Amino acid sequence: MAKQTTLLLLALWYAVSSTGQSCCNAGGLSSCGSTGLLTGLRNNSAGLRLMLVPFETSTTEEQSYHDHFYVAELSVRYQVSKRFKVCLQQPFRLNHRVQLGDDELLSGLADTRLTGSYALFDNKPIAQNTLMYWELGTGLKLPTGKYDPSIYYRDLPGNLNLGMGNLGYLFQSNLVLFVQKMGIAHQAMFQLNGKSRDDYHFGDQFTSALTFFREIALGEKTKLTPLAGASAEYFGKNHLPSGNFAEGSGGFGWLAVLGLNAQFGQWQLGATSSIPFYQNYSQGAIVAKQRYALELNHFF
Repeated sequence: MAKQTTLLLLALWYAVSSTGQSCCNAGGLSSCGSTGLLTGLRNNSAGLRLMLVPFETSTTEEQSYHDHFYVAELSVRYQVSKRFKVCLQQPFRLNHRVQLGDDELLSGLADTRLTGSYALFDNKPIAQNTLMYWELGTGLKLPTGKYDPSIYYRDLPGNLNLGMGNLGYLFQSNLVLFVQKMGIAHQAMFQLNGKSRDDYHFGDQFTSALTFFREIALGEKTKLTPLAGASAEYFGKNHLPSGNFAEGSGGFGWLAVLGLNAQFGQWQLGATSSIPFYQNYSQGAIVAKQRYALELNHFF
């Protein structure tokens, strides 16, 4: 049974990772997966996550630029019943582009995400010393963020917008296998985007991550959880209101993930770094750089 479950987990990761079309809406779907909840999915929680997601052009020509996406995201996850949970995520973004010495700075609320999930397996024993937690969920990305339709006429990409000006449909999976103090977690998210208010159409988005972790007890209420794994993200090409492809949109990336969570009673502080090792954004014109995330969670 344990072998079958592991094969199922790996198949899910491959399926979600390879479905998308092949620039990145940083702070969008890529901000949804949280390594801070690897061992806390069964708890109510409230958290704050800070992220830096940088990109730059792959050339040193005059049109080169650097994009830095800063995200501060508040989230609340609440158990309505024994198996049903709801989650609210509200990010605030600051997008900074530097090009030819000129700065373009956009800041404000990004789109709200509201999801509900159901635990198919709630720490179900599947083998000796092995438990499985698996929840599936669905929800909406609401067009609450700041969206500027004129951004495309200022020689700026649509992905620099803070919000997407559209309704998005979310589908997610969180699966964790616990083997005593060790574990393996799989997270997957698919976002199906509707058209924006001005008929601009962002491509659909896919993310998937596989993480290995180990809990190290330092006391009755204190523990460390080092983690390592890999994640993949795919972004479909955007379409202009005319129906043509938006130049420079679409792409994918694979990233190695390293991190550490430290829990003190009901509080947990975590830090992760994601290092791209295989990528192709905007037909190779854009390069993703190393990302960082810092997260504080309170379990209740």
